[in-house]
Amino acid sequence: MFVHKLIITLKVLCFILTFKELSCNEPVVTPEVSILNETPSEYTGRIIHYPNKTVEIKGLVGEAVVMQCNVFNMPRDARILWRRDNLLGEQTPEVINDGLMSRDMSRWKVGQGKQQDSVRLEIMSLDITYEGIYTCECQYTGSVESARIQRILRVFAQPAIVHHLSSYNTEADVNNPVVLDCAAEGIPTPFIYWQRTGGPSSIIRNYGTTKNGNQIRFDAVQADDAGEYVCFAESSMGQALWRVQLQVRHSPVVRIYPSEPRQKLNCKLRLFCSFLANPPVTETMVSWSSNQTGAITATTPGRKIQYLNAGLTRHLVLDLESISAADIGQTFTCTATNVFGTASASVVVMESSKEELLINGRHACGCATSWPSNHLSLIGLNVLLLISLQRFLVS
Repeated sequence: MFVHKLIITLKVLCFILTFKELSCNEPVVTPEVSILNETPSEYTGRIIHYPNKTVEIKGLVGEAVVMQCNVFNMPRDARILWRRDNLLGEQTPEVINDGLMSRDMSRWKVGQGKQQDSVRLEIMSLDITYEGIYTCECQYTGSVESARIQRILRVFAQPAIVHHLSSYNTEADVNNPVVLDCAAEGIPTPFIYWQRTGGPSSIIRNYGTTKNGNQIRFDAVQADDAGEYVCFAESSMGQALWRVQLQVRHSPVVRIYPSEPRQKLNCKLRLFCSFLANPPVTETMVSWSSNQTGAITATTPGRKIQYLNAGLTRHLVLDLESISAADIGQTFTCTATNVFGTASASVVVMESSKEELLINGRHACGCATSWPSNHLSLIGLNVLLLISLQRFLVS
C-alpha cells in the first residue's frame, strides 16, 4: 500500500516538473498596440504621418475626435489605459479611463471598441484644452515596460469675426474722428488687414491700398473717405471677412462737366452739374443761374433742365438749345444746398469754330436733340465714369 502511494506521488511530481519545464520553454509573447483613427479619418488629409513614425491629428474646434486603441496578443491580466500629456510636458499626465469607465464623463467618452481587446476614446466637442499627446498602453504583469502607442492631437480653428468687437456700418460728420474696428479669432491667430472696395477710390487715406492691423483711424474724416471697407482675417485654416459701410455727412461737392465748355453757334450745348452730398441734395435745393439772365428755370426760353437722382451723387442737366452770340462769354453757375452748407461751381461758355459733340458722344448740330429719360440715365452713367476717371487722375 505504501509502495503504491509512493508511486502515485512520484508520478505527480514528475508531471509537475515536466509542465514547468514546458512552460519555461514557451516563448514570451509581447502585446501589439495600434490606434485606429476613426474621426477625423485618413481621407480628410488631417492625419499626418511623419518619417519617424510620429502621427499627428489636426482637429477642428467643435468637431468630435474618435480614436480606437486595439491590442493584439493581449495577456489575460492586462489592462488598456488612455492618458493625455501636455505638448510641452508641463503638467501631470492625465489618466482618462479605468477599463471601460471614463474618469471624467464631462470630457471623455470611453467604451468598447469594435474588436474584443480594444477601448474606444471619444472627444465629443474639441477645444484647445484637449490638445496634447495621447498614449494608449497595455499594462500587464511581468512586463518591464508596457506596450504603447501615441497620437499627437493639435487643435485648429478657422478664422471667425468677433461681431460684438467689430464695427458695424458707421456714419459720421465731416472732420470728426472715426475708428473702424475688426476683431477676429482662430487657431492659429489670424492675420488681419483692411482693403477698400467701394467709394471714389481704392486707396485708404494715409495708408495706401492695404492697411494691416485690426483698426483704421481717421482723425478728421473727409467726404472722399466714404465707401465700403472690408476686413480680412486669414490663417492657414482659411479666411473670414467683415464689410463696413462708412458714410460721411458733409456739405455738397459741386462739379460741372465739361469744365471748359465750347460750342459752335446755333448748336446745342449740354452742361452737366454733378453734386455729391450727404444728406443728398433734393431737387428743390439745386439750381442753375447765369451772370446775365439770373436764375434759370424750366420756363426759361431756350433752356431745358433735368434732375437726375443717383443716390448721394445727383445731377442737374442744363441744355442750351441753340447757342447764340449772346451766350458766348456768359458764366453759368450751379448751386447746391443741404443742412451742412452750400456750394457752387461755375463755367464760362466759349465759342468754337467747329461742332463739339455732346458729353454722350451725340451730335449737337443739324439734328434733333431730344433726350428721352432712358438716354438721360445712360448719360448719367457716362458722367459717373468721367467723374471717376478725373478723380483717379487727380489722386
